[in-house]
Amino acid sequence: MNFEDLIAKVKTCGKQKLAVAAAEDDAVLEAVDAAHKQGIADAILVGDEAAIRKIAAELNIDLSDYEIINEPDKVQASLKAVKLAHDGVANMYMKGLLDTKTFLKSVLDKEVGLRTGNTLSHVAVFEVKGIEQLLFLSDVAFMTYPTLEDKVHIIENTV
Repeated sequence: MNFEDLIAKVKTCGKQKLAVAAAEDDAVLEAVDAAHKQGIADAILVGDEAAIRKIAAELNIDLSDYEIINEPDKVQASLKAVKLAHDGVANMYMKGLLDTKTFLKSVLDKEVGLRTGNTLSHVAVFEVKGIEQLLFLSDVAFMTYPTLEDKVHIIENTV
């Protein structure tokens, strides 16, 4: 399986809505626009609107299909974006130009975060030349000393 196979599978799941915190970043806007053009996801861009528009113009990205919520403060942008996912306005919460500490703090916020009571984990997917399958790495430096029960949750979250 490669990224093309993975994207084909994702396309069968229906279009999703992303809430992007601190969206004023080249790589973030390119990724969001690629997902939009492939019919995978639409996005609500939360962040410094002037910076988002400037970067999009430099990259020739048409923002007419995107909702933009102007919030230049990164902590507040993070909280506003996670609240969109919390409230069901968005299906997913995406990290933009934001430090991981602020991102995770908003995810764990007691009022607007995405707490479920279950183990929090993450997964990264890599396509490496010469290896005929995708590599999935989970919780690299995220959960430093997982218990056996934590490991079970991590595997369940990854699969």
